[in-house]
Amino acid sequence: MSNETAVTSPAPEDVTGEISRIPHIEPLFEDVEFVSEYSRLTKRYAGADYEPILKFALAELKQVEQPRVLELGPGPGWIGISLAKRRKDIRVTGIDISNTYVDIANENAAHEGVDDRVDFRKGDACSLDDFADGTLDAVISNQSFHYWEPPTAVLREVARVLKPNGVFCIGDDRRDLTFLASFIVLLTKWFLTASVRESWMRSLQGSFTAAEVKEIIERSELKHDAQIKLYPRMFFVQGRLKK
Repeated sequence: MSNETAVTSPAPEDVTGEISRIPHIEPLFEDVEFVSEYSRLTKRYAGADYEPILKFALAELKQVEQPRVLELGPGPGWIGISLAKRRKDIRVTGIDISNTYVDIANENAAHEGVDDRVDFRKGDACSLDDFADGTLDAVISNQSFHYWEPPTAVLREVARVLKPNGVFCIGDDRRDLTFLASFIVLLTKWFLTASVRESWMRSLQGSFTAAEVKEIIERSELKHDAQIKLYPRMFFVQGRLKK
């Protein structure tokens, strides 16, 4: 396992509260008004956050015909939808624990004209029973890692469902924000509605530090294949599974 590092500083109190982790359980994920607003805002503002996932997946799947991709915790579905719009033979399935997000994501896929190749369904990332061993070309996820309890159980499932040489890319916020990231968060949050802003702050409090992510990966089924890339506000765990 290798990693790209960045100089980090403790998360400032006015951004993420205490540096200790507070697991995030968001009651608004079944609220139609909140989910609709979150969908609208992420479509408008969050593209840069998940662009590394799109670039990695598209590059690594370039030689794979009609690749099958699983997205864990897709929320409103914009990553899977973007993949399908950029590559016409790709098929994406997203699973989310929120019925409301599943409904909104499927509506978004239909509106964007890719619902013939992208579908979202209710599911738990800790138990991917609908997917047989070694059947997927890629597993991707963004802003979901810190909800997995425990993360190692989900990573075990990721390793199980991937084909030999299948790829994975998992991104999320990090709690140990750099000084630059702290400033970006303070600036960005005022472009959000109050409910989405407050949910994001709770999400940041529930996210992991770079050191915690490294420790989790070292205990996981992906430990020999994962590379951790650190950015001021986010991390990405990515690689190609060798089985």
